[in-house]
Amino acid sequence: MPARRRSVPGMIGGALLNLAALGGLVCIVLVVLSTVFHVSLIMFKTGSMSPTIPAGSLAAVREIPASEIEIGDVVTVDRPGDLPVTHRVTSVSGEGETRTITMKGDANEAPDPSPYTVTEVRRVLASVPGLAYTVVWFSNPWVLGTLTIGASVLVTWAFWPRNPRRWPQGASGEDAAGAAARDEPAPVRGRHGAGARIGSGAAAVAVGFALAVAPAPRAEAQGAGVEEQIVRGEHLTLTSIGDPAEMRAMRVGIPVHWQVGVGIRAAGAKEASVDVALNAAGSHELGLNVDVRACTQRWVDARCAGDEQLLRASAPADPDTGFESLLAWKGGAERWFLITAEIPEPASGVVELTLRATGFGEEVTSGPGEVHGLPTTGGAGIGPAALLGAGALAVGLSAAGAARAMARRRVRSVS
Repeated sequence: MPARRRSVPGMIGGALLNLAALGGLVCIVLVVLSTVFHVSLIMFKTGSMSPTIPAGSLAAVREIPASEIEIGDVVTVDRPGDLPVTHRVTSVSGEGETRTITMKGDANEAPDPSPYTVTEVRRVLASVPGLAYTVVWFSNPWVLGTLTIGASVLVTWAFWPRNPRRWPQGASGEDAAGAAARDEPAPVRGRHGAGARIGSGAAAVAVGFALAVAPAPRAEAQGAGVEEQIVRGEHLTLTSIGDPAEMRAMRVGIPVHWQVGVGIRAAGAKEASVDVALNAAGSHELGLNVDVRACTQRWVDARCAGDEQLLRASAPADPDTGFESLLAWKGGAERWFLITAEIPEPASGVVELTLRATGFGEEVTSGPGEVHGLPTTGGAGIGPAALLGAGALAVGLSAAGAARAMARRRVRSVS
């Protein structure tokens, strides 16, 4: 007899399973390639490599020894205690396993301030503009939860025992009862028989693995998009230096620096006093820790070449306190303040930092913009995804297994 036609829900479910299975297999292949060939993914938050790699791009990078670095390569260099930087190599020197390289962003007017001494880097193989935003969206807990529920439903549907009443006429009662007891289809021929069930089951398993092993970006490329802004009053000048993109997307445990120079240009400056204060307005939920130091010279790589003074040890910023006085001095000499911000734990919320200088009858302020936390992505995110994928498989298979057991008991009671 001809095979029975599949229902519309069955066709839709099969199509979804096949699509999800394809995605799962692609993820598995990517994980294998990453492990064997040391390939990972990074996201670009700034446009320092534009137009080659614009902000919001997702790039594939491959780890190589320093001896293979060539001028013109776009490489990612890891920096202890800070975000990686991805720029184009402008010079290479050194021998053996170590190389000293200089780099410059394609969109930057000046090269990076300091050379990098490396034993290995990650070379950019290819990039896709705008794909980083999609990756961040998928890291949202609501999205992951929805995918997990969907995977559980698909796995349950794929392994759910089929209704014996739908078996075609011509199958004997013994055949039907025996098949139901074994949870197998009756002796039916056609492309929608047992082969389709096996294919659906394999697809459903791939759905779970898609959640469990989907490779996430390993790190976020900072791009060293440092900006310098000058705010001039009649007598006071503030020079703000920092990376606004870093402040808008801070990562847990990675400090971000913002420095502000306070200059004085006024007659009788030696007799007048200047007071500097800091304000952190916004959400308590972010839990932002702030450390403030002063130097008689401009900070270079968070180091002071002059006289350094600790003004505020690292502690949570309280949005309710208003402006907190940091330093008051006379003499007309400039001061450079290094504000170091860090998020100790994953959190949401927004904080806006403002530094205020008061003196000579005027008040001048400057700020790096709003401080945000960045949703966690990268290698650390694979653990929760793996638990979600395993949970989806376990829930779906458990539900289907319970239904099979109940079907067998019903068949035995009838026979």
